[in-house]
Amino acid sequence: MSRHITSLPIANNLKTKLVKNGVESVNDLKNLKPSDLIKDFGISKSEVMEIYETMNIQHSSKITSVYELLQNEERADFISTFSPGFDNIIGGGVPIGKITELCGAAGSGKTQVCMQLCVNVQIPKIFGGKNSKAIFIDTEGSFSSNRVIEIVKSTEILLIEKFNLSNREDLIKNNFTVEKVLENIFYYRCSDHIQLLACFNNVKILIEKEPNIKLIIIDSLAYPFRFVDFRDQNLSTMKTNILNNIMNIAYLLINKHKLAILFTNQMTTRINRDSMLNMSSSNLVPALGETWAHSANLRILLSWRNSMRQASVCKSSYLPDVKCFYKITKRGIEDDFDNFEKSYVDKEVVNEIQNTNFQIKRKKITD
Repeated sequence: MSRHITSLPIANNLKTKLVKNGVESVNDLKNLKPSDLIKDFGISKSEVMEIYETMNIQHSSKITSVYELLQNEERADFISTFSPGFDNIIGGGVPIGKITELCGAAGSGKTQVCMQLCVNVQIPKIFGGKNSKAIFIDTEGSFSSNRVIEIVKSTEILLIEKFNLSNREDLIKNNFTVEKVLENIFYYRCSDHIQLLACFNNVKILIEKEPNIKLIIIDSLAYPFRFVDFRDQNLSTMKTNILNNIMNIAYLLINKHKLAILFTNQMTTRINRDSMLNMSSSNLVPALGETWAHSANLRILLSWRNSMRQASVCKSSYLPDVKCFYKITKRGIEDDFDNFEKSYVDKEVVNEIQNTNFQIKRKKITD
């Protein structure tokens, strides 16, 4: 029996168009040509590509044993933040093959973490890095080339110190220079939600041309929606559809290209009313609503505790709810050792972190 079309992880508006035109199962869809969908159903070319890519991934999925899943988890790869405490609470770094959401108020350090990751993903494999490229989609205009240059120069010094390099020649030889790092960050500037969706669709094309991209960042996902009045039901539906499209594309990219995707999210005020007591209270929560809250595999909250920066795991199916303190310096993201004992991290790791102060290790050259 063929699965129903509504079970496919595609945008709700596409499911509605297909069902209205009599396409109720995947087999019905297979009997149609892509040109039929464009001409007769009013579906755009990019949407048709999304539908067929989803079908291919769903068709290629197979049953695996829990033992195989365990082996895959043990082979899981990460992008280090350069804060061992931060890396420790999120399982080793920002996970490749998963979607991470970084939430926090303005000034909490979200963009700083993003720029740090864009540099770290490019560290040569000989120094324990990924030797890969990054995409940075900027909706707020917070990206700073000068700050990235500062982080790169600090990272060069750090690598020279930790691996006892005599000079920068080994780094130059492995293409880790300011110029190369800047070249390997593909930057998009989006000013509204329509541009954001169009941009994310273009990302699929870019990755086909640049398969070494292993990190995609949207900073921030919430900002383009801040100035739209979603009390209008039509606009609210549009917001939901755009977010669904972005998430569908994100999972397609992860499954096909094995990369890391990180969204940043802003905070908004939630008003809680108690009709029985005729009272109300408020608290800060991540923006975009409850439905979106379940979209990412890992949600991290950046906040302030007194005058200290704190990172907390607040949603994960595979990690405990733990916290650590960190700081932002000229070098980038680092552990806040002055407050490390107050962090709710694995205490067995504390001494190791304080002794090494660095997570990645140099790999032996075997070829």
